[in-house]
Amino acid sequence: ADADTLDALAALPYRQRAAVTLRYWSDWTDDQIADALDCAPSTVRVLLHRGLAALEQDLREEDAR
Repeated sequence: ADADTLDALAALPYRQRAAVTLRYWSDWTDDQIADALDCAPSTVRVLLHRGLAALEQDLREEDAR
């Protein structure tokens, strides 16, 4: 991961950052992430969706600079 990606990831709220990191760096399932974050698997999917959308927006803005 490049510095811009890591900066964007660091800017996410904790639960979004944890969900994205556990899914894409540790290859955990929704159920495993839900257990770790003490939430429902559907909540994990929401956290991933919002986290990825925020990352995409942040990286687009970084590219525009």
